[in-house]
Amino acid sequence: MSNWPDWFQEALRQRFYQLELASEQNASNLSEDEHLFTQMDQFKINQNEDIQCLLSEWEEAIGYRLSQDKQSIYMEGVKDGIRLILPVMQSTVIR
Repeated sequence: MSNWPDWFQEALRQRFYQLELASEQNASNLSEDEHLFTQMDQFKINQNEDIQCLLSEWEEAIGYRLSQDKQSIYMEGVKDGIRLILPVMQSTVIR
């Protein structure tokens, strides 16, 4: 990476710093989510079959939403990578 311009290296450092902060916040949320789902499982066991079915549907909907969020985050990362690398690639082609 030493051949890359200083501005590019600094942009990468800043982006990874932002991602690290977001990751730490998400890790905290994940442990809270795991606790919530454990409590939900315990609650669901004590319910009748109809309520268990509704709770299972709710869990599926939440799981689907979480997977959409993760996909969106992934795509934003891909876009960030393209925005960072494209100027370097274009300047290399022009030379």
